[in-house]
Amino acid sequence: MLKRYREIFYGFLFGIGAACIDMFIDATMQNKPFLQVSAGMTLYRMLFVLFGCILGWLLWRTNQRERQFRSLLANMEQLRHEIGPLAVVIHAQTQSLLAKPGLHLPPDAEAMVRVIYEQSQKLQSIAKEHSGELRIEGTDQ
Repeated sequence: MLKRYREIFYGFLFGIGAACIDMFIDATMQNKPFLQVSAGMTLYRMLFVLFGCILGWLLWRTNQRERQFRSLLANMEQLRHEIGPLAVVIHAQTQSLLAKPGLHLPPDAEAMVRVIYEQSQKLQSIAKEHSGELRIEGTDQ
Protein backbone atom coordinates (compact mmCIF):
# COMPACT_ATOMS: atom_id res chain seq x y z
CA MET A 1 0.00 0.00 0.00
CA LEU A 2 2.88 2.35 0.79
CA LYS A 3 4.37 1.67 -2.64
CA ARG A 4 1.10 2.54 -4.36
CA TYR A 5 0.48 5.77 -2.43
CA ARG A 6 4.08 6.80 -1.80
CA GLU A 7 3.62 10.34 -3.14
CA ILE A 8 0.86 11.01 -0.59
CA PHE A 9 3.03 9.55 2.18
CA TYR A 10 5.98 11.71 1.11
CA GLY A 11 3.70 14.75 1.08
CA PHE A 12 2.58 13.91 4.62
CA LEU A 13 6.22 13.62 5.73
CA PHE A 14 6.98 16.91 3.97
CA GLY A 15 4.15 18.59 5.92
CA ILE A 16 5.36 17.10 9.22
CA GLY A 17 8.89 18.29 8.44
CA ALA A 18 7.71 21.81 7.60
CA ALA A 19 5.69 21.95 10.83
CA CYS A 20 8.69 20.78 12.87
CA ILE A 21 10.97 23.34 11.23
CA ASP A 22 8.42 26.08 11.96
CA MET A 23 8.12 24.89 15.57
CA PHE A 24 11.89 24.85 15.98
CA ILE A 25 12.29 28.37 14.55
CA ASP A 26 9.42 29.66 16.68
CA ALA A 27 10.85 28.06 19.83
CA THR A 28 14.33 29.53 19.26
CA MET A 29 12.92 33.00 18.53
CA GLN A 30 10.88 32.99 21.76
CA ASN A 31 13.52 31.19 23.86
CA LYS A 32 11.02 28.46 24.79
CA PRO A 33 11.39 24.68 24.84
CA PHE A 34 10.77 22.95 21.53
CA LEU A 35 7.64 21.08 22.60
CA GLN A 36 5.97 23.98 24.43
CA VAL A 37 3.43 25.17 21.87
CA SER A 38 0.01 26.70 22.06
CA ALA A 39 -3.10 25.02 20.67
CA GLY A 40 -3.58 27.79 18.11
CA MET A 41 -0.07 27.36 16.77
CA THR A 42 -0.57 23.60 16.63
CA LEU A 43 -3.64 24.08 14.44
CA TYR A 44 -1.67 26.51 12.31
CA ARG A 45 1.07 23.93 11.89
CA MET A 46 -1.48 21.30 10.91
CA LEU A 47 -2.06 23.42 7.81
CA PHE A 48 1.50 22.52 6.79
CA VAL A 49 0.62 18.85 7.10
CA LEU A 50 -2.62 19.38 5.16
CA PHE A 51 -0.75 21.29 2.47
CA GLY A 52 1.83 18.49 2.24
CA CYS A 53 -0.92 15.87 1.90
CA ILE A 54 -2.66 17.87 -0.83
CA LEU A 55 0.64 18.30 -2.68
CA GLY A 56 1.32 14.56 -2.36
CA TRP A 57 -2.18 13.72 -3.61
CA LEU A 58 -1.71 15.95 -6.67
CA LEU A 59 1.62 14.28 -7.43
CA TRP A 60 0.04 10.86 -6.94
CA ARG A 61 -2.74 11.65 -9.44
CA THR A 62 -0.22 12.88 -12.01
CA ASN A 63 1.98 9.84 -11.56
CA GLN A 64 -1.04 7.52 -11.63
CA ARG A 65 -1.85 8.67 -15.16
CA GLU A 66 1.75 8.11 -16.18
CA ARG A 67 1.72 4.61 -14.64
CA GLN A 68 -1.50 3.78 -16.49
CA PHE A 69 0.02 5.06 -19.75
CA ARG A 70 3.14 2.94 -19.29
CA SER A 71 1.01 -0.09 -18.44
CA LEU A 72 -1.00 0.45 -21.62
CA LEU A 73 2.21 0.73 -23.66
CA ALA A 74 3.51 -2.49 -22.11
CA ASN A 75 0.25 -4.29 -22.90
CA MET A 76 0.32 -3.06 -26.50
CA GLU A 77 3.93 -4.14 -26.91
CA GLN A 78 3.11 -7.58 -25.49
CA LEU A 79 0.15 -7.88 -27.86
CA ARG A 80 2.37 -6.90 -30.80
CA HIS A 81 4.95 -9.53 -29.78
CA GLU A 82 2.24 -12.18 -29.58
CA ILE A 83 0.53 -11.26 -32.85
CA GLY A 84 3.68 -10.72 -34.95
CA PRO A 85 4.94 -14.32 -35.05
CA LEU A 86 1.44 -15.71 -35.58
CA ALA A 87 0.92 -13.39 -38.53
CA VAL A 88 4.21 -14.57 -40.04
CA VAL A 89 3.17 -18.22 -39.69
CA ILE A 90 -0.26 -17.58 -41.24
CA HIS A 91 1.35 -15.58 -44.04
CA ALA A 92 3.94 -18.27 -44.80
CA GLN A 93 1.42 -21.11 -44.75
CA THR A 94 -1.08 -19.34 -47.01
CA GLN A 95 1.73 -18.35 -49.36
CA SER A 96 2.85 -21.96 -49.60
CA LEU A 97 -0.74 -23.06 -50.27
CA LEU A 98 -1.09 -20.54 -53.08
CA ALA A 99 2.32 -21.31 -54.62
CA LYS A 100 2.25 -25.11 -54.31
CA PRO A 101 2.55 -26.46 -57.88
CA GLY A 102 0.53 -29.69 -57.65
CA LEU A 103 -2.26 -28.35 -55.44
CA HIS A 104 -5.47 -27.36 -57.18
CA LEU A 105 -7.87 -25.66 -54.81
CA PRO A 106 -11.49 -24.97 -55.73
CA PRO A 107 -11.93 -21.33 -56.82
CA ASP A 108 -13.85 -20.29 -53.69
CA ALA A 109 -11.24 -21.94 -51.39
CA GLU A 110 -8.42 -20.28 -53.32
CA ALA A 111 -10.15 -16.92 -52.96
CA MET A 112 -10.47 -17.43 -49.20
CA VAL A 113 -6.80 -18.40 -48.87
CA ARG A 114 -5.83 -15.33 -50.93
CA VAL A 115 -7.89 -13.08 -48.62
CA ILE A 116 -6.23 -14.65 -45.56
CA TYR A 117 -2.84 -14.12 -47.21
CA GLU A 118 -3.55 -10.44 -47.90
CA GLN A 119 -4.94 -9.85 -44.41
CA SER A 120 -1.88 -11.47 -42.84
CA GLN A 121 0.29 -9.07 -44.87
CA LYS A 122 -1.69 -6.12 -43.50
CA LEU A 123 -1.42 -7.48 -39.97
CA GLN A 124 2.35 -7.84 -40.32
CA SER A 125 2.75 -4.31 -41.67
CA ILE A 126 0.58 -2.89 -38.85
CA ALA A 127 2.66 -4.74 -36.24
CA LYS A 128 5.92 -3.46 -37.76
CA GLU A 129 4.59 0.08 -38.17
CA HIS A 130 3.32 0.39 -34.62
CA SER A 131 6.37 -1.22 -33.04
CA GLY A 132 8.44 1.82 -34.03
CA GLU A 133 5.81 4.21 -32.69
CA LEU A 134 5.65 2.38 -29.35
CA ARG A 135 9.40 2.61 -28.88
CA ILE A 136 9.43 6.32 -29.79
CA GLU A 137 6.51 7.17 -27.47
CA GLY A 138 7.84 4.97 -24.70
CA THR A 139 11.20 6.74 -24.68
CA ASP A 140 9.62 10.21 -24.64
CA GLN A 141 7.51 9.54 -21.58
